[in-house]
Amino acid sequence: MTRPVLTVLTVVVLFGVLVPFYKRYDFLDPVMLAAYFCLPVVLVAPMAADALAGSAESAMGTVRGSLLVALYGWGLGMVIIAAGIITVNAASWHGHLLLPAGRFLAAGAAFSIAAALAAVLATGFLAHFFSPRSARTILRLVFLVLLVAMVLLARGASAQWTASFWRHMTTPELTRSGFYGAAVLALVDAFALSIFARVRKS
Repeated sequence: MTRPVLTVLTVVVLFGVLVPFYKRYDFLDPVMLAAYFCLPVVLVAPMAADALAGSAESAMGTVRGSLLVALYGWGLGMVIIAAGIITVNAASWHGHLLLPAGRFLAAGAAFSIAAALAAVLATGFLAHFFSPRSARTILRLVFLVLLVAMVLLARGASAQWTASFWRHMTTPELTRSGFYGAAVLALVDAFALSIFARVRKS
């Protein structure tokens, strides 16, 4: 079994089985699932750095390559979420299937694919102008800074800000934000993809 296959299986088992099994019903919390819908952003970055470095023979080749990497990462993320939902139901079966709201799942999936493509294009630009290794290093630093910022913000936020934040972390609010974010990112993706395709061809 090749290393990439083992890596994928490890990610699916860890985030799609072990974490949901430990969290149980908390895995179906909208905030937890919203974080899971962002997983493809992290998953596509290393692949995009290698797949989109250098020049391309045609603009269509860049478009096709970018979409394939984004779809692969998004598909893997959806498999992880589906595995998590199955794990929670199998571990705590009460005679009926527990599922998040359909609109919430649709919004999360739409935002996830749009965000994955945006991450692919950002990585592609970095890999093209620098190198795949530099692109991966920059993205790791960006993810680390964002993580530290979120931790510091959570610890230093006022009670009023915290209460306001959690009021927006409901299923209806996250659903609305997911659809809105997906629409905005789709426009950004279309513009960035057209520029990236021209840049790689030149």
